[in-house]
Amino acid sequence: MSELPTDIPRKPFGRLTLEDLEELASKAQGLIEAARDAAIDPHHRKVLRPFTAPEVAKLCGNLTVDTFSRRLKKDDQLPQGKLVNARRREFSLEDIHTLQAAWGITPRRPPDKKPLVLSVCNFKGGVAKTTTTAHLGQYLCLHGYRTLIVDLDAQASLTQTFGILPHTEVPSSSTARPFFEGPVHPGGERNPDWTGTLASAIQKTHWHQLDLVPSNLGLYGSEFAIAGRIRSEENFMFYTVLDEALNTVKDDYDVILLDTAPSLSFVNSNALYAADALVITLPPAFLDLQSASLFYDLIADVVRSINQVQGNAEKVFEFGAILLTRFKPSDAIHQKISSWIRSFLSDTFTHAMVQTVVLEKLGPRLLTLYEVDHTEESAKYEGDRKAFERALEAMNDVNGEIERAIQDVWSQQTIERHPPSPAAVSPGPIVSA
Repeated sequence: MSELPTDIPRKPFGRLTLEDLEELASKAQGLIEAARDAAIDPHHRKVLRPFTAPEVAKLCGNLTVDTFSRRLKKDDQLPQGKLVNARRREFSLEDIHTLQAAWGITPRRPPDKKPLVLSVCNFKGGVAKTTTTAHLGQYLCLHGYRTLIVDLDAQASLTQTFGILPHTEVPSSSTARPFFEGPVHPGGERNPDWTGTLASAIQKTHWHQLDLVPSNLGLYGSEFAIAGRIRSEENFMFYTVLDEALNTVKDDYDVILLDTAPSLSFVNSNALYAADALVITLPPAFLDLQSASLFYDLIADVVRSINQVQGNAEKVFEFGAILLTRFKPSDAIHQKISSWIRSFLSDTFTHAMVQTVVLEKLGPRLLTLYEVDHTEESAKYEGDRKAFERALEAMNDVNGEIERAIQDVWSQQTIERHPPSPAAVSPGPIVSA
């Protein structure tokens, strides 16, 4: 490690005034915009890479490339892809969804089963909640599920992952905040951002069939808004607001993912109440293990309070499973703690999200594993190809197991009234490009 230079004089740091802080905030925002633009150059918005024939064949029922090609030749009305050269044909994600629907393998929720709302949660930061949510949402989308992601963290890292600058390109009216504020402000004046439906906050992303409710710093104001409504509105059940918001759009989706902030708050209490299931991200480290114990205590307190108000309508999650994150297979301490977690907390996913240099390199470039394109310079992984393929395989294992847990919920649900949608088996995981 190189030492800091000691022979270069530096003038003392100056005092910080309010004017200085405002100027620094403006400069920092300019830095963020420059970094985002560099990450997605040459486009002003993120553009999803095309998919190769082997990838599409895998996503369309684990077909061989030869079988896939023969099926396309039999029906020229189906998307034929773009012929790049004599040996390579490329397809868009919309092409994939069209083929999945045409061949009856779109794995949406079964008829008369309700959409599943899944909260990726932990009240501690740095446990890969956003990484998990982004990759799970994209995996489900690739496999044909109509997916909505709701960013409930005012830091808005998930929103930035989709190439959107939260504090300059997302007005607070286009987040979940208006629902937390309600139709009327505490003073009695009408809330101009209130529309009565969460649809007004939903944005299309560069992923076909994957939508986003973005976040920004203004979402912090939701905490004060809810506190004000508790004081001013009689019988206001503060924890039901998000659930009511999701009910206005829920039937348009198969799975809704909630990316939560690392805190116990009014907004996170809403996420707990709205969720049908929980994925609790947990690195196998001593401090994180301690925080997990506290997390369960806090969840229990929240659910206990909700049950006391709800009476007979007890809050029950379809599942609440631990997902080991930032796991290092070669680390003896990680292996030991992971074995303890699996012994004491039986509802733990078999597969773990592996800590890999691949994810560390992709993060600053606003790329996920599913967005890497080895033929495109701006989206290429600059590193060992085999390391990338191992990272992708590990991520597919994790997401495939969560997908099976979602399908298990639907298979066990009592039938409820919902518009029918095509049912099918899920195809296998995506292969590398």
